[in-house]
Amino acid sequence: MKNIRHLLLKLLVLLFLISVCGCSEKDGPTPGDQKDFDASVLGENQMMQYFVGNHSGQTILKYAQADLDADGREDLIVIFNIAKGKNMMSVIRHQGVDLVETNAVPAPVSDQMIQFKNIDKKPPLEFILQGRKGAKVGYAIFRVEDGKLADLFGEGMEDCC
Repeated sequence: MKNIRHLLLKLLVLLFLISVCGCSEKDGPTPGDQKDFDASVLGENQMMQYFVGNHSGQTILKYAQADLDADGREDLIVIFNIAKGKNMMSVIRHQGVDLVETNAVPAPVSDQMIQFKNIDKKPPLEFILQGRKGAKVGYAIFRVEDGKLADLFGEGMEDCC
């Protein structure tokens, strides 16, 4: 019973956070702006070229772009496969004139979705990662803080990653 109450409380908090984000306002790209990887993007996307150069042999599954740190330049979120049943996510962003990568964090095995939400109405821009592994479903809310991916809140990610 205590676990059910805990889960319901987390769900209510998530619904509250999503509702106060101003879903009718455009916070950045919508979930439909997330893309499956296609090698043709390499010719036009410097951040993707940077990622591939640092992750040879790893398969890119999905990516999305938005200005996460309010510097006027889009950042690149990449979900990639490192082994059978094991995916990771990191962000490529600008630091001055250089490109840098955040720490990598576990990502869902299938049905990954990235959704941008300006939850607190100030930079940096938050994003929700959700997905599953078999019947296990999870989500987490992230933002980039001091060059690292910070997991702000989530449920079930340990079971779907």
